[in-house]
Amino acid sequence: MLISHVRKFIYLKTYKTAGTSVEIYFEPWCLEPGTEMAPRHFREAAISQWGIVGARGFLNETWYHHMPSEEVRALVGKELWSEYFKFCVIRNPVDMVVSHFWYRLAPPVRELLAQADFLVVRKTFAEWIRLASLPMNRPIYTIDGSVAVDYFIRFENLEADLKEVCERTGVPWEPDLLGRYKGDYRVRNEHFTEYYTPAALARVVEELAWEVDYFGYS
Repeated sequence: MLISHVRKFIYLKTYKTAGTSVEIYFEPWCLEPGTEMAPRHFREAAISQWGIVGARGFLNETWYHHMPSEEVRALVGKELWSEYFKFCVIRNPVDMVVSHFWYRLAPPVRELLAQADFLVVRKTFAEWIRLASLPMNRPIYTIDGSVAVDYFIRFENLEADLKEVCERTGVPWEPDLLGRYKGDYRVRNEHFTEYYTPAALARVVEELAWEVDYFGYS
């Protein structure tokens, strides 16, 4: 998660939505100008008069990635929360769960499935999803069940929506600087709809029904 006191925005990082790529793009506006920092997956929290960068991959931090909006508001106060522009990224839950599947696989299994017939991949996914803990993004962008952010970037419309956020926050839009992080986990190109048996699809639609309905995904 990010807070920029310079551009007055709050970024809430959701699961499996290109969240790290978006976070790293806006990160410089939360740090002292001139700070030299190579983009990286893991980092400790950075707190200064310029803003806050939540920790990525470090435990026991006050500010951390995937913080629920209720926790962020409690720390910054309702006045600042109301004043700052708040945004996050959302993604079709059916696609998001496939991304989560690849992310959670042990590396040897991922290597095997990269070369396997897709019927084997589909069967493995069907078995995995029966008991898997699915990523829940709703607590990140809602408070007391109500949407608490000002703008949703859609993963399916990432660059256009990022450009809109940049215009609203005064951050320059430079698409060549948008990195791609954690994308190497998903090693197959089949469309996400091909992974699903009726039972697998029913579980995702049931557990993530609010997101499917609210954002109009089919």
